[in-house]
Amino acid sequence: MTDLTALQFDRDDWGRLVLTLGDGQTHVGIEPVRCFPLSDPEKSIALLDPEGHELLTLSSLDSLNPTARTVLESELSSRDFVPVIKRVISASNPTPPCQWSVETDRGTTRFQLESEDDIRKLGPHRVMIADSNGIRYTIPDTRQLDTATQRIIQRLV
Repeated sequence: MTDLTALQFDRDDWGRLVLTLGDGQTHVGIEPVRCFPLSDPEKSIALLDPEGHELLTLSSLDSLNPTARTVLESELSSRDFVPVIKRVISASNPTPPCQWSVETDRGTTRFQLESEDDIRKLGPHRVMIADSNGIRYTIPDTRQLDTATQRIIQRLV
């Protein structure tokens, strides 16, 4: 059993994240990954080695010491590039595959939506969309969208 309060995170000279366990064992180049459900981002964090093998899963960030938690939160936030879709400007087809032009909180963009499986409902009104390049977009509350965008989203979820 690993003592989670003893975990330490540092960076090596190449900027890679280093995990040091309570027994002194170190793992270089780890990647923290949020597990499902994405609707609870402070729970279930997997720590992967450079080959993608799971080293450890944290049930909650609350189990870490304050210093380790700060480093891990910073690392996770740098990986969480998830633009918020505010409006679908156009969709080339009513169903995938189709090209979408959207307005996000980071500006307008276009992306390819390959299948209906790329759109997931994460709650009664929250939606996650993954484009053909693996970039994820979120809609925190579909009720806040304009009517035309709501119709497009409702056809797909």
